[in-house]
Amino acid sequence: MRLPVFVTLIRKTTFYAAFLACATTLIGVSADDAVKQGYTIVATQSVLDDADWVKVVDSLREKYADEYKVDVVAWDDSAFDRLKEIFPKYVCFVVRPEEATAERLASIWQGTRSLDDDPYGDVIWAIITGYDASDALRLTQVKPMTVETACGATSIATKYFKSSVVFDEGKKNHWRVKEAGKEEEDRNDAPDDTTHAVADALNNAQLFVTSGHASERNWSIGYAYKNGFFVAQDGNLYGVPSKESGEKPFLVEATGSKIHLASGNCLWGNIDKPCCMALMMIRHANVDMLLGYVVPTWFGYMGWGVQDYYIEQPGRFTVAEAVYANNQALLYLLENDKTAPDGEKLPAMKREGLKYDRDVVALYGDPAWQNALAAQESGWKQTLESEKAEDGAITWTLTIDPIRMENSYALVDANGSERSNRPIFQILPQRVKDANIVEGQDYGALVTDDFVLIPLSKKLPEGKFSLKFTSK
Repeated sequence: MRLPVFVTLIRKTTFYAAFLACATTLIGVSADDAVKQGYTIVATQSVLDDADWVKVVDSLREKYADEYKVDVVAWDDSAFDRLKEIFPKYVCFVVRPEEATAERLASIWQGTRSLDDDPYGDVIWAIITGYDASDALRLTQVKPMTVETACGATSIATKYFKSSVVFDEGKKNHWRVKEAGKEEEDRNDAPDDTTHAVADALNNAQLFVTSGHASERNWSIGYAYKNGFFVAQDGNLYGVPSKESGEKPFLVEATGSKIHLASGNCLWGNIDKPCCMALMMIRHANVDMLLGYVVPTWFGYMGWGVQDYYIEQPGRFTVAEAVYANNQALLYLLENDKTAPDGEKLPAMKREGLKYDRDVVALYGDPAWQNALAAQESGWKQTLESEKAEDGAITWTLTIDPIRMENSYALVDANGSERSNRPIFQILPQRVKDANIVEGQDYGALVTDDFVLIPLSKKLPEGKFSLKFTSK
């Protein structure tokens, strides 16, 4: 006799009602088998000792008390040892702005890979900080959001949004405008200087995607032509049009919860001083989640690749999940390079690029924030089913059903560096032990206690196929 095991991934929010009709479907029926997963808050002592900053911790603890097993851990030398004991699903690191250093970020990436014996990430995490405690507190209070509107200062896959505005960073006056209920227009009548236009579009968007030259203090809106800037100065965020435009600088202020993917920008995620681009975007542009490099970017796998999961597989991943998936894909390439025959090894530059990108992208916000795109058809359907035997063993079946006759796994918009060819990725709804692939061994798949990864290769069938594995 075989019994069903609980594997549902239906969120608490109404916008996930259609989730099972598309994207990833997880099939199971018994809530009695559910295990309450963990959400751990790791806070520095200075946060815990400050009356205003500790409210950030208290807010998270109260927010998730019913949904998760919530723990609070002081960030000292034993913090990651405590995480090994707790082994939560999510970890939120709460730090004051002066503590959000590149060195601390690297310690998070490395520490969250050290919770068990495999070389892969063990938790989904993000950092909460702010210009002051009130900004950080706001990040804990965000509501679930279906992302349907976007502003791109670089090209993105607009087909997955109800409305969008995309400014061409390489061609003056070129932009694409998509209004709700209408076809996208490819136009050449954008202003010569788009500083005001970008600020206006940002105010009306839920997702903001950027590229181009940047530092901790400014962003150059145009890449291949003269344009304006966004500038962090004196605790404010300014739009500074080009001199040629004759327009004056103005304050950038936006409303409505937003996500910012600084996919191709150098240093946008680096918090070297309180008045920096990351914190000013959080404070003045109402950005509730921000992804950015803390170093100059030259390779791009971690920054750009998040879009392969978050945008190009709409409804399948939140931002934090997409960051997690993308980092595991990076690690998979490096780990397989260690054992590959000489003729199959990665090119030296790619190997060094992956190592460079591995620990230098920061994600600011609540890691459990439900903020996926609206679920809709992408390149393939992805279904995870499981059955539980009387002896407690579980048989899992991950089925991939390509929708398009050709190029089901191709990106709609491959703009950026190191895009495409990301593995099929499935986050498991519960931690598993002793995983063993019993069907589909030739696919080159990886099954850990947290996820399943299937590399895109010629080994995969052209049509529908399944990977089956067992666990305890």
